[in-house]
Amino acid sequence: MKKTVFAFLSILFFISCQTRETEKNPINYIPRNAAVIIQTPNLKLFQQQVTSLSFLEENSISAITKLNKDLGFLKYADSITESILAISVSKQQNFNYSIISKQQPNFKLDSISNKAVENIKSEGVTYQKLNLEGSEFFISDGGSPFIISNSESQLRQILNKENLLQNKSFTKTYKAISPKATSLIINHNQLNEFQKNLFPNIKLESLKNYAGWSAVDIELSKNGISFNGLSIANHKENLHKILANTQPVSIEFPTIVPKNSGGFIALGYQKPKIFLQNLKEFKQDSIEKREDELLLNTREAGIIFGEENSVLALKTLVTTEATDLIAGYANLEENYRDFPIYKVSQPDILKKLFTPFLQVNNTNFVAAIDQFLVFGKTASELRDLIANYVNKNTMAHEEHYTNSIQKLAEESSILIAGNTTLLKSRLAKAVSKELRDEMKNLNFGEHKIAILQLVEEDDFAHIHGNFESQKTQNTSANKAKEVLSLSLEAELLTEPVLVKNHLNNQMDIAVQDINNTLYLISNKGSIFWKKKLKGPILGEIQQVDLFKNGKFQLAFATPYSIEVLDRNGNTVKPFPLKFQDEITQPLSLFDYDTNRKYRFLITQKDEVFMYDKNGKSVKGFDFRKTKSEILQAPKHLRIQYKDYIVFPEASGKLNILSRQGKHRVNVKETIDFSKNKWYEFENDFVSTNAEGNLVKVNQKGVVSTKRTNFKENHSVSARPNLLVSLSENILKIKGKEISLDYGLYTDPKIFLVNNKYYISLTDLQSQKVYVFDSNAILLPGFPVYGTTGIDINNANVDQGPEFVVKGGEKEVLLYKF
Repeated sequence: MKKTVFAFLSILFFISCQTRETEKNPINYIPRNAAVIIQTPNLKLFQQQVTSLSFLEENSISAITKLNKDLGFLKYADSITESILAISVSKQQNFNYSIISKQQPNFKLDSISNKAVENIKSEGVTYQKLNLEGSEFFISDGGSPFIISNSESQLRQILNKENLLQNKSFTKTYKAISPKATSLIINHNQLNEFQKNLFPNIKLESLKNYAGWSAVDIELSKNGISFNGLSIANHKENLHKILANTQPVSIEFPTIVPKNSGGFIALGYQKPKIFLQNLKEFKQDSIEKREDELLLNTREAGIIFGEENSVLALKTLVTTEATDLIAGYANLEENYRDFPIYKVSQPDILKKLFTPFLQVNNTNFVAAIDQFLVFGKTASELRDLIANYVNKNTMAHEEHYTNSIQKLAEESSILIAGNTTLLKSRLAKAVSKELRDEMKNLNFGEHKIAILQLVEEDDFAHIHGNFESQKTQNTSANKAKEVLSLSLEAELLTEPVLVKNHLNNQMDIAVQDINNTLYLISNKGSIFWKKKLKGPILGEIQQVDLFKNGKFQLAFATPYSIEVLDRNGNTVKPFPLKFQDEITQPLSLFDYDTNRKYRFLITQKDEVFMYDKNGKSVKGFDFRKTKSEILQAPKHLRIQYKDYIVFPEASGKLNILSRQGKHRVNVKETIDFSKNKWYEFENDFVSTNAEGNLVKVNQKGVVSTKRTNFKENHSVSARPNLLVSLSENILKIKGKEISLDYGLYTDPKIFLVNNKYYISLTDLQSQKVYVFDSNAILLPGFPVYGTTGIDINNANVDQGPEFVVKGGEKEVLLYKF
């Protein structure tokens, strides 16, 4: 009997101890209206870690400053461990903080001169009011748990066990976090007042309604923050339910998002039929609509945030032709870089298709870009997006993005990424007026991107995310970037070139269209003038300074004239020089001593004629005629201070003349010429023969052939100490070989800009422009889109080079790199 009584009393004692322990558990003292709850094994350490975040060290954020001030009493406590910090918003729109801890810390107040301690007994509870260095707070009087609050009324409610949080979903969520980690818990139902206080000018309905509770374990480091956790739905009105059983996907959305955008939000669903059913049930919409077919043939949908407008993008199923889905909604407007852009005939049909997740407003135009359909307000913004996609200037190719997603799960139900470059302006619009300047002046430094991922599974969603600084090797600042796209009235005939503008010391663009109209265009895209010529320009447009006053003119030949035009497109007398016989090669323009004493030389089959700036035949130039047709425009080369005029003729003879037109080098050996020009290289004349071998002629006329086995359509280019060749897909620069994709390439060109060599070529089949340095290294951001050879120079006031190229049939493009 005694044993039975003893056992019974032991059980009662054990139960009472358990009850007291449960009552003392800090989670039982959280205010009901807490919107944000932080659980940490060491509150003081957590505050120190937050304060030392590099982003917060670089910025003064008033909300953080106020929080640190309100928690300023922590520096007087020896330690506060295993604590919960509950943050709520009062009816007066003030933030209330309550710290609930198992143990009472020791406050070291002896060294504080400005302090006041007041014992208070009110409403049946006792507590203390402390004022330390102007920071006022209230603490419970002994017992466990120990409670500190900046709100006297909230402390009294907690001590009286009034309006405390009692929620099964919260308990379930709390059990999922790690007790050894610092964790953040969000009460979605209480976010409304939080949002009004911090972000009054933005709607956060999707965030507030996504789930009932969310909790993440936080990892803080000097570089930033990363987190992992879960969201739990409370009821069927939570957005989480819409993605239930749809199965996540490996999101490809970033491949279409321009790197200079504000970021994106993307939904992923392997089972679009279930997604549509869930969406309709959520919206209580049982009516079948025509636009439902669009959703059923997609697996990703999202919004790309632009500086002004946002666009909607849908990724179609592999088995679906994107253009078929919009056949009944849109009419072809144009083709841009081989991608069709349509005018949408029913722009309102998509406005509510993806609500409440995606708010769609601008769907006047749609572009079909591989498997994506992208809807936007204007065709212009879709052209910009296509240009970035073709040039791979997208978020998927940014190092900071690829680094960030390595910490995420492979598949997503929702993926959100914010580019911090544009995040400042969006934050400035979201906050109240008094905080606007603060947001505009944020310094994100190496924090390039903020990213959040949700992965649906059963009745909850996994959460992953990070916001960390990254010292990447990304060379985005120096990557090739399209800065101008201009459409002319007709298809381009010539390759656009850069020409000097003596008015601003920059460069303009000159180009001719198929109607023989010549354009002069600023590097900003303004057309200065256009002039109808009587024929196509032969070769490249060159420049002269006929009057030696620093004012440049354009010089070129057409089939029957030599033309010189001034800055305003007016003919400069005595030009044009007109001819009865056809000019068969581009204009040769010589300035032997760089003293602007120009010589204009034209070729008419087997004859050459030289003129001065006054349009008179140059006396003393005695050469007139070859024995066979001249194959290339005569070229001036200076080797070891000697001037040579070089040109091949059909008979196999290489003519190397002096300034006076006399044979300066007698080349006795005939050469089976290739199409390649002649260059100076290592003090010799160099080109190739039709057999694909390198041919050198020294200054005594001795010919040497090096067996290089170049293929039939090979090409070479050279400078005095630089030789470049292309044979099929093998590009060779200074002896270094680069294997390119097979294609149809333009001849490689060599440019010297800012004392640095650049080698360019364009694959006409894939429409890709490549630029290498003299060490055979492809420059960052290349290849980019282009359909002709290019012209490189320093076109504006900065030190970086630019190049101009033809894009679409009527399009002029300018890139900087």
